[in-house]
Amino acid sequence: MDVDLDRFRRYTRWHRYANRRRYDAPADPWKVVRVDPEEVTFYAVVSLKWGLGRVRGGEWDRRANCGRVSDVYIHEGLTQRFEEGYDWEETAYYRWARNQFDAGNTVRGYETLEAFRTQRCEYVDDLFESVREEGYRPNFETTYDDPGEVEYAHDLEPLVLVGRSGEIIWSEGFHRLVVASILGIEEIPVYVLRRHEQWQEVRDAIDGVPATGLPPELEAYTDHPDVRDVLA
Repeated sequence: MDVDLDRFRRYTRWHRYANRRRYDAPADPWKVVRVDPEEVTFYAVVSLKWGLGRVRGGEWDRRANCGRVSDVYIHEGLTQRFEEGYDWEETAYYRWARNQFDAGNTVRGYETLEAFRTQRCEYVDDLFESVREEGYRPNFETTYDDPGEVEYAHDLEPLVLVGRSGEIIWSEGFHRLVVASILGIEEIPVYVLRRHEQWQEVRDAIDGVPATGLPPELEAYTDHPDVRDVLA
C-alpha cells in the first residue's frame, strides 16, 4: 500500500467537511465498519490518494469494472498454503513473485526471490498462526489511539468500497481478508475508501427512521454493516 499519508489525511478531512454539508447521514471517514469476509466476492483497485470517505457516482462499482477475489493470486496461493498444505514454492503466491522477479521487478520491497521466500512468506505464516491462535486483532486497537494520526499506511485497516446497492467491494488488505475467511472469522474491521452516491442516498433515507417504519425497499438494508450508525 503505497500512499502519501499527508495527502491522504488532508483529503479525508475534506470529505468529512464536504459530506456534512451535502448529505443528511454522512459517515465519519474514520468510522470502522465490520464486514463478514465470506460475503465479499468482488474487488476493485482504486487510487488511495483521495483519502477515506469519498462519495462518488459513476460506473466504478459495475461488475465489468471489478474482479473476483477468488481470482487474485493472494487468494489462490494462501488457500493452497493453509487449506491444502502446499509448500510455498508450489503455490500461486510464490509463482507470481517468481514471475515478477524474472521480469526484473522488485516485490514488496524485496530484491530477490530468496528474500521474498524467507521473509515475506514467513511473515504470512506468522500472520496466519497469530490469527488462528489469538483471533483477529484490529490495527486501530493495537497500533495507535487516534486513527487520524496513523503514521504508516500498513497500519490502516483493510479498505473497501461500497457500491450503489450496498455491495462491499474489497480494495486493499487481501492477505487479512483471505486469512480471516480461511479461519472462519465472522467479522473484521475495515475503513470505507469510497461510497457510491446512490448508496449514500440509501443512508440518507434510512437515517433516523425506526426499522418498523422503513418502506419495503429499504427494509432489506437494516442488517447492512454500513447503516448500523444511522438506524434509529
